[in-house]
Amino acid sequence: MRKTLIGIFALTLMVACGGKSVQMSSAPEMRTSADSMSYVMGMNIGRNLIAVDSMLNVDLVCEGLRDAYKGEARLTDEEARMAYLKYMNYDNYERIKAFETHYLEEVRRRDRKFVATNSGLTYKVVELGDLKTNVRVTRDTMLVRYRLLDMSGAVLDTTHLNDKPLRIAAGQLPKGVLEAVKLIGKGGHIEAWIPSQLGYGADGCDSLGVKPNTILYYEMWLVDVEKR
Repeated sequence: MRKTLIGIFALTLMVACGGKSVQMSSAPEMRTSADSMSYVMGMNIGRNLIAVDSMLNVDLVCEGLRDAYKGEARLTDEEARMAYLKYMNYDNYERIKAFETHYLEEVRRRDRKFVATNSGLTYKVVELGDLKTNVRVTRDTMLVRYRLLDMSGAVLDTTHLNDKPLRIAAGQLPKGVLEAVKLIGKGGHIEAWIPSQLGYGADGCDSLGVKPNTILYYEMWLVDVEKR
């Protein structure tokens, strides 16, 4: 946590204070190799910062840098820590939740066959299978064909590439995917939009290329269920 906070803070300070909102009489000159290296680091940090957060107040970021250099910070370390935790764990979560709620409302508005559960899962049953042969507990294993897409329509993972269904234990599925699978029985087919909190959350999934806080679209065919 401390390294992450310091890393994000450093990114923010170094890039934002070179932003357009800061009035400078002239651009600093790169007279030495250290100057050039400093600029290269700034370029790389700037590109990384784009993926961190675009909601920061650039003027206050720079003010924080100046105050820190003068040893006159307005917040204590504890106040700074609490402000950071509130922003990352609550404010940021609320913004993401509001965006996802609106996005999934639009999905349901465009296609009235999609409905939402209390958890936020938005789904459409294309074909109902045999509900007597269905996933009940996390120990059950299933044979499933699926496509996984992000909001842009890019395919992140699919069983269609090797034409072989995946056998997996129900307990290994993200919460929203398991909820969707339970709605159909053997032979069923479902389309489901999974909000991030029911998918891979703030961590994302590097192996699948799922970015943090990402809504996912699953299309699944439940081929078989084996009870445990």
